[in-house]
Amino acid sequence: MRAAALVLAAVLLSTACVDNRIVVTTPTPTPVRTTATPTATTSSSPTPSPTPTPTPVPTPLISARGGILVKEPLANTRVRSPLTITGEASVFEAALVWQLTDTAGRVLASGFTTATAGAPAKGTFSITATYQDPPSDIIGFAEVYTRSPKDGEIDEIVRVPLILAAGR
Repeated sequence: MRAAALVLAAVLLSTACVDNRIVVTTPTPTPVRTTATPTATTSSSPTPSPTPTPTPVPTPLISARGGILVKEPLANTRVRSPLTITGEASVFEAALVWQLTDTAGRVLASGFTTATAGAPAKGTFSITATYQDPPSDIIGFAEVYTRSPKDGEIDEIVRVPLILAAGR
């Protein structure tokens, strides 16, 4: 019985210490009344029309270090064989490797090319990739890259996503 009295006393004390008041920390805004009446303004020039939002324009893709720039094709372009890949490069001995792959990594076409100038100068390049058009539209990638003279690993790369259009 004594234990029950202690529990009851503890419950009463804990509820007595709780503050059940509501506290508002942000005041309710009071409506603002204006006594001035709006005046009409006259304009001698016509109201300018809103400026249209510019349509986003795809931009050429550049490698992380800036040594390779692929100007064409632009990302997500629908292409057919033969595919022309053009751009600029400032790479060792002007040497570039290119390939056209599908999403599974299968190489549809590949080769080597050289830019018109080697690093540190910047030269241009143009590649014509001939491949078998797929039976239905697929996603592919045009890749232009350099290999490290030290270990042969890919040194710098631009990977352009494309839609390889179905053959006619």
